[in-house]
Amino acid sequence: MTTGTKIRLLREKNGWGQDVLANKLNISQPAISKIEADQTKLSWDHAEALAKIFDVDPEYFFDSKVSNFISNNQKVNQLYNSEYHDNNIEFIKGLYEAQINTKDQLLEERYERIADLKKQIDDLKAELASLRSV
Repeated sequence: MTTGTKIRLLREKNGWGQDVLANKLNISQPAISKIEADQTKLSWDHAEALAKIFDVDPEYFFDSKVSNFISNNQKVNQLYNSEYHDNNIEFIKGLYEAQINTKDQLLEERYERIADLKKQIDDLKAELASLRSV
């Protein structure tokens, strides 16, 4: 789920329009629209403000799996690139394989999301075509 979708769902759950949320954040309604459409990246300051408004953790709005993958991947790379000469190659190999598995899982999730979005596009095209024929 994208950042914008998370925000939109929380806003709708509270029964608020974009204008209400915009007022709470002291930004314009078009700015909220762009954030919800993922046309504008959410700043950390706005994430913190939204977290207070919706009573969630600010990191909720960001893809923590990707962040964790990047962070862990940097740790593995540092280990490989350091002067680490321990004979514990199996440990290092395990870390590397775990990173590969996480990467593969993230890619699979992305492929599934892309397939879902393509289906939604096809459904919307069919609906549009049926509306045009009316």
